[in-house]
Order: sequence, then C-alpha cells, then structure tokens
Amino acid sequence: MFGLIIGAGIFGIVIAAMEDWDFPGWFTSGICVLSALVPAAIVNAIIGPEFFFVGLAVGAAVAGLVISAMCGMSFQRAYTAAAIYLGIHIALVFMIQLMMS
Repeated sequence: MFGLIIGAGIFGIVIAAMEDWDFPGWFTSGICVLSALVPAAIVNAIIGPEFFFVGLAVGAAVAGLVISAMCGMSFQRAYTAAAIYLGIHIALVFMIQLMMS
C-alpha cells in the first residue's frame, strides 16, 4: 500500500509538471500507478526478478496508454511521462538495493 501511495505521488508530480502544475488527482494517479505495477508484477513473476527492468518497461508501456486516456494527453506526452516514471522507479530500486547490501 505504501508503494502505491509513493508511486501515485511520483506519477502525480510528473504529470503535473507536464501539464503546467495541474495535479490530476489521487484517483487518476492511483489508476496510472496500478496500470504500471500490475503488468510489471505479472511479467516479473513469469521471467523472474533478475530481469525486473523488462517488467518495468512493459508496465510503463501500459501506463502510457492509461495516462493518455485518463489525462487527455497525446501519446507522445503520455509515454514521456511513463518513461520518466520508469527512470525514477529504476533509480529507486537501485538505491534500495544499495542500502540493503
């Protein structure tokens, strides 16, 4: 649950920054995060956690479609927002792994 809230906050900030600081709302951000996390979890369960970035890329691709539909953004802007989220998420995963080792 905590990860969902953090992810929604990150997505909200990214989308708000791209839309002249017009925050899309927690519901919209939450739906965008779920659309990124659920496919990523399914792909990671199939191929294993060693290739977690493949699941994140699939999740970002699905999230781009959902962002476009929920926020009324063009596909290019939606996929840019999803790519920024993907980069932030990968950086956070690596930081957590470094802190745990």
